[in-house]
Amino acid sequence: MLINLTPNWEEIERRTAIAKEHKFEYIPQCDARLMEYGVGFYQCNLGFNFSHEEFLEFKDAPNIPYKESYDLFAPTYHKVQYGVADSVEQIKEYFKEEIADPNRKYFITATPVWQDKENKGKFDGWRWHKWGEYIGKLNPQCEYLDDEDFGDDFKYVICFHLYELK
Repeated sequence: MLINLTPNWEEIERRTAIAKEHKFEYIPQCDARLMEYGVGFYQCNLGFNFSHEEFLEFKDAPNIPYKESYDLFAPTYHKVQYGVADSVEQIKEYFKEEIADPNRKYFITATPVWQDKENKGKFDGWRWHKWGEYIGKLNPQCEYLDDEDFGDDFKYVICFHLYELK
């Protein structure tokens, strides 16, 4: 089942003070503006990194343990724990068994990656093969997202990562 994490207000206040001192914007990952995906979803707002320090469940952890981060479906690897999708709905469908399991606790990070059509042909930017398996419906033909032509309505893909909370 998907769960919400408990904000570590001490760490969030520390980060807020640093941001204010250096005159840059800081949005905690528990902020309502980032919670549009629903229970158990966290949008990474600082690049692609999930700031686990902002949550009490990881207060004394230097990192989220490997087993919870990357080894969840071992040894069968019948499913990937992280990858790329077209929508949050695809991610929820992909992890429907985990979301329905009342005996285990999970959360998912999701980061939209926007296509920059002005960067087309510059051989730079976000590349498909670096972010895990693609579970979406598009048909990527190029190495770089910015070089793809998925039509005028296409805006972004979503990098996702499922974590189990032990």
